Amino acid sequence: MRLTPRDAHPEGRFSGLLGVDIVDFTGRQRNDDIRAYLRKELHTMLRAGFDGSGLGWHDCVYEDRGDGGLIVIPPGMPLARVIDPLPERLRGLIRRHNQVFRDAAGMQLRAAFHIGPTFRDDQGYVGTDVNIMFRLLEASALKREIASSGAEFGLIVSPYVYETFVRRNPGLVDPAAFKPVRVRVKSTNTRGWIYLPGHAPGGGGGTTLRLPAGAAP
Repeated sequence: MRLTPRDAHPEGRFSGLLGVDIVDFTGRQRNDDIRAYLRKELHTMLRAGFDGSGLGWHDCVYEDRGDGGLIVIPPGMPLARVIDPLPERLRGLIRRHNQVFRDAAGMQLRAAFHIGPTFRDDQGYVGTDVNIMFRLLEASALKREIASSGAEFGLIVSPYVYETFVRRNPGLVDPAAFKPVRVRVKSTNTRGWIYLPGHAPGGGGGTTLRLPAGAAP
């Protein structure tokens, strides 16, 4: 499913790039009915989370990637709201879901946020910065932090996002809540900062969701 904004995003303009991925979407504890339901629930949560954070969902572009997706946030949108309050809103929506659906239908979500110029062709969005964002999303450190903490939601941000929206704006979220990590995925070697709402960096806190035995991040 792709949501197209009323006005196409200008080519080469700096946009927000948020990638999301359902943890262990293809795990053997899930069947096709559960996967289809989780995809639908994810779309519903994203729409509610964005709208509730003052980020107009229908002004963004969403590209479905099977177990997650890419959200392109156009120039002029208040990108700081991806740092606060969006993570807490998504965490709350996932917690509510997990109070009803456990085990195979439970959900954890990882996300990555970067900013850069965007380009698109007939197949969707492409470019170096799109690649960087997805490399962050695949960071092994992010997967480990979510698995060890049981957090419902985990966000990793790029150096540019950390310096621009986190370190310079401590009134949003305490920069100490972000854990610095090294990201090495394919040809990408960079730093990232991990934020687990409701959990201390590298520690516990909040409620936890433990996936069934045999599940992998």
